[in-house]
Amino acid sequence: MDKKVFDPEKYGMATCPSCDSHGYIPYPKRQCCPKCGGFGFIIKEAERDTNISIDGESKISLGPNLSCGGGNR
Repeated sequence: MDKKVFDPEKYGMATCPSCDSHGYIPYPKRQCCPKCGGFGFIIKEAERDTNISIDGESKISLGPNLSCGGGNR
């Protein structure tokens, strides 16, 4: 059975440089990553500009990041 692995490149995303895809910052106190909002991945800057249609309306939502839930990572 093949193990499925999330491929961020497929969705125009990259590993969060702040938390190295963990979703949290361990020091000085473990907290939700402020850059990715706990997801561990961010939208590539180059991809943000390519998601605008000809009429100027965004094709995707670039709203606020997800907040960290109460679950453990």
